[in-house]
Amino acid sequence: MAELTPQERLQPSLLDRLTDMAPDEPDESREQRVITAARLREYVTRDIAALLNCTRQWDSDGLPGLDHVANSVLNFGIPDLAGAPLSGIDAGMLQERIRTALIDFEPRLIADTVQVAVNIDDAVMNARSLSFRIESQMWAQPMPLALYLHTDVDLETGEFRVSQHFG
Repeated sequence: MAELTPQERLQPSLLDRLTDMAPDEPDESREQRVITAARLREYVTRDIAALLNCTRQWDSDGLPGLDHVANSVLNFGIPDLAGAPLSGIDAGMLQERIRTALIDFEPRLIADTVQVAVNIDDAVMNARSLSFRIESQMWAQPMPLALYLHTDVDLETGEFRVSQHFG
């Protein structure tokens, strides 16, 4: 098989490329400029956790005439869940808002493959937490990579804990 061109190799995000983890070394090797599929999954998982732990400022219904603000970086994140009782949360609406945020703000995911599902398991769920499964394909060459994430939400603090789930 022919070697991938530089544009086809998996590369870290722009922020990761600009962050100098070894400031004393002026040059970086080829291996440092490209990443493995496992490292890409780690980076995407980290960035999805950051997205889910940010609170969006406005509901799109409250922005008449400002349609693009709802999907701009000004509205990065999801609605605040801190202090919300489990009984007051519409799981279907929250699933859709998480899916929309992932599609709007995580371009490494292939939009039409993003799936978010609440885990209905009384043994895992309690009055203070909610659990989701996120599945998607990530852009990669020569073929997309599968991403499976397990997400727990602490409703007291609004904190999302995102971890990789295999298959």
